Amino acid sequence: MQKRTKILLIVIVALAAILRFAALDSIPPGIYPDEALNGTEGYRAATTGDFKLFYPTNNGREGLWINLIGVVVKTLGPSQLSLRLLSAIVGTLTVLGVFFLARELFKSDSIALVAALLLATSFWHLNFSRIAFRAINVPLLTVWSFYFLLMAWERRSYVYFALAGVIFGI
Repeated sequence: MQKRTKILLIVIVALAAILRFAALDSIPPGIYPDEALNGTEGYRAATTGDFKLFYPTNNGREGLWINLIGVVVKTLGPSQLSLRLLSAIVGTLTVLGVFFLARELFKSDSIALVAALLLATSFWHLNFSRIAFRAINVPLLTVWSFYFLLMAWERRSYVYFALAGVIFGI
């Protein structure tokens, strides 16, 4: 990767992080009921050690996201910021993943940078990166699983195939 590309990628990821982390404790205002339930159940699991694979309340939800939020909220203390911090991290990592996936697909640093910039500034992704809904995991896991699948296919590497499978399975 050229030095110019690295610098532009750092700028784009920094922009994505700034947009996702700035005033995270107040924008959007308040907490959605689903976020509150995720945080409450996650915090309870983290404090009691009773982590579940499936939470039946709220029409049922898989436990990974709730458990991760619980660990963050327990570590940082209950707040709107700690509840939404994980979403901002996931959203930022997705922007990085889009760069690598687009670079692998199109063999072009320019296209990959544009793709990352578009996702970094995309309203829908920015919105979901600032609320504690588990849906933000779908782009992250999809992008990285396809990236490693393409890497595995091109390099005929069982390690990359395994990584793709594990990430997709999560």
